[in-house]
Amino acid sequence: MKIKMISIIIILLINPIKTLAKIPENNIKENHFIDTVFEDPLFSQSTMSLSLKNYWKYLKEEDTGSTRVHNAWGQGFGLDFQSGYFANIIGFDVAYYGAVKLGASDYFNSRGVLYNHGEGNNKNNAEGYSKFGQRNIKLQYQLADINFNTRWGWQTIKNVGVISNSTRLSPTTYSGWTGSVNYGALTLRGAYIENAMDRNSPDKKQFQTNSGEYINHIASSDLLWKSNNLNMQYGYGESDNYLRRSILFLNMKPIKELNIGTQVYTTHALDKYKIMSTNKRDFDNNAWHFAIDVKWQTDNWSTKWGLGYTNANKSNEVGFYPRAMSKNSRGTFTSMAFAGNDYMRDGEIVLSTMSDYTLTPELVVGFAGNIAQFNYRGNHVRTGEINAFSRWVPANSKLKNLTVWAMFGPGWSYQMKGKTPVLTNGKYHHANTLSSEIVIEYKFNLF
Repeated sequence: MKIKMISIIIILLINPIKTLAKIPENNIKENHFIDTVFEDPLFSQSTMSLSLKNYWKYLKEEDTGSTRVHNAWGQGFGLDFQSGYFANIIGFDVAYYGAVKLGASDYFNSRGVLYNHGEGNNKNNAEGYSKFGQRNIKLQYQLADINFNTRWGWQTIKNVGVISNSTRLSPTTYSGWTGSVNYGALTLRGAYIENAMDRNSPDKKQFQTNSGEYINHIASSDLLWKSNNLNMQYGYGESDNYLRRSILFLNMKPIKELNIGTQVYTTHALDKYKIMSTNKRDFDNNAWHFAIDVKWQTDNWSTKWGLGYTNANKSNEVGFYPRAMSKNSRGTFTSMAFAGNDYMRDGEIVLSTMSDYTLTPELVVGFAGNIAQFNYRGNHVRTGEINAFSRWVPANSKLKNLTVWAMFGPGWSYQMKGKTPVLTNGKYHHANTLSSEIVIEYKFNLF
């Protein structure tokens, strides 16, 4: 009896000890599982950055006959998370943007810095904003030497075919999908987008015609070839039944210091465009822009010169080549004629330059300028501008992600209605402009 009782007591004592022994073992397994999860590239190869940007942009102009000041100043921030790929296949990205109003004048909205929360361009409408500008799922796959990539959701798109973005305190982002297939020097890309959030707005917007009719989608694709001495890109796209566009870029590098680029842009009007009233059209049926540029780069200085010409006929008015494929979208356009709404009028030829010199490893100074001319009813209408700029990037390791950019300069234009000169006794009226901007940006890599 005593032996049985002792045996029972031993068993009762051993069982709790075994149970207690399993607790650390379970903790070890749990910790090992957590470690394994976070060692997966989905998390271990993730990055997060915080960017701060202070942006002031100013324009004083007389294009409408009266003097107008377009002024906006804001402080922005962005938190950008980019995951790695689970099983080397699937991941996700999220970016949050915000902006705070620091100052504004009437007509501030043309600067694309602050949110216009109201009708018109009254300075009291100027506000900051916050938004999840990017949130998307991404996929990648490799088969032999062929690489596949695709992304679905809200994302920023830069020069994919005829679609591009623009950035102030945050970038323009789009809702839709993009994808690419790469094999060696050859890449095929595509995009299909249905909505947009502008660079200075948290609002989800549909694409629209100039007259306000909704456009279902914008589709685009391109084919790229990249090698050491020659890059080529052919892009094609359409804003649904509104505009159809193709682009051709060639970029040659015959020697290390020299870079030569050419661009051809063609835009064809479709049914939704053709039924608009004349005052809503930029051109009648077809618009073209041709450009060539040459850049010389050395260790301490560089200079780039470009020549552009536009053909955009419009009956009884001065036509214009539109960069965007619709309202609320941005179009791919890399010509040096890119400057506000100028230098792409029908029959206009423009000479552009941008040169800079590295004064110190931290400080670059330079100037940029455009001079253009087109003919209108016997007038040689001339426009242009010249700007001085500087860029400071400190070498101190604690400030290595800081950039300070400043630009200032005058310009000359003409009084206009739309893009057409206003004539008095057969002569056009000159108009002066003055523009400036300051951008201070700092980026933190959190992990």
